[in-house]
Amino acid sequence: MKESKVIFFNGGGTLFQLKGTNLPSYYSHLLSEITGKEISPQLVFQAFSNAEHWALSRTNYSLFSDLDQRKYQNIFYNSLGFKNRKTINSIEKKLADMLQFDYILEEGAMEVLMHLKGKYRLGLISNWDESLLEILAELNILEFFESITYSEDVGTNKPSEEIFRIALSDFSGIKARETVYIADDYKTDIIPAMMLNMNVIFFDKGPRGMHGRPFQPEVRCPRITHLKEVLNYF
Repeated sequence: MKESKVIFFNGGGTLFQLKGTNLPSYYSHLLSEITGKEISPQLVFQAFSNAEHWALSRTNYSLFSDLDQRKYQNIFYNSLGFKNRKTINSIEKKLADMLQFDYILEEGAMEVLMHLKGKYRLGLISNWDESLLEILAELNILEFFESITYSEDVGTNKPSEEIFRIALSDFSGIKARETVYIADDYKTDIIPAMMLNMNVIFFDKGPRGMHGRPFQPEVRCPRITHLKEVLNYF
């Protein structure tokens, strides 16, 4: 991979994480408070997994329509035992008022970026809204990236290969095989990047990661469990 010219990173879950928690634990705490019902992180993780499985099964990976969002919510809350749409709407409203994400840099992220900057051109590809730019600025890493491609801006999201093609188009004359993509979601990030012939490194943080996923040692690509291990490839 040392011959590569461009290195792309994923954002949330790869370069930055939730401070002091992960998504299943955070939602478990808030949903238990809202509903008065004990909802474990394991149950929340399964509910997210069920909803994501449906999302990945769609043939069109463009941004969610309002109907898609409603279906996603229904699958998530049905998995938690809430079947009534009126109840779901009430929970969603209260949850929106309570959610407050506090992000921190992944351990070793600054060291990795400083080592790679100047030796390689850097880009970022993320399923996120425009708040991504503010998060990167607050974490003091915005200026490392020559290109930042996020789903709300370009109108498509991972795992669609289109968002990767858009990101690649920012680097004129660079072929996919001359790039590396580093990310923490094997199905959503790594597989579509490999389909485009990009080199990949899978950051498998396991349950310590932002999404609380189990470790996936069986994957067939370069795999790291700590971000600084990236430097072994460059």
